[in-house]
Amino acid sequence: MQNKSQQHVTVLDVVAWICIQNKQLLCARTRGNDVFYLPGGKRESGESNWTSTAREVKEELDVQLVDGTLTEKLTVEEEAHGFTEPTRVVKKCFQADYLGKLKPCSEIAEIAWLSYAEKSKCAPATQRVLEHLEKQQLID
Repeated sequence: MQNKSQQHVTVLDVVAWICIQNKQLLCARTRGNDVFYLPGGKRESGESNWTSTAREVKEELDVQLVDGTLTEKLTVEEEAHGFTEPTRVVKKCFQADYLGKLKPCSEIAEIAWLSYAEKSKCAPATQRVLEHLEKQQLID
């Protein structure tokens, strides 16, 4: 039997989109999940930050990110929500302008604009992002 420090931990490399309006953060909840996440997902092999973020946002929210507006805001590392095996997520978070009307697509059940006070509705890594944005006074 391995002790906790000897267990293999899977690390997920993901990108996420930070979209703030009226001092609230856009979050999405996938079907079958009880918590909200930032729009985004796992990077495919060889994908750049831009390509993976734009692809995930298009798949999940049916909007097009505007080329040339992507800026990296922060990276968070946290225990991944919903995994039975030890799993951590390394989430690179980006902001970018978008074109179109936001709507849940693919595996997304709903979207919501959340404030810092609603962080308990979110997965741990998204909670870290909300904390950072609140400290920066970007969200209420």
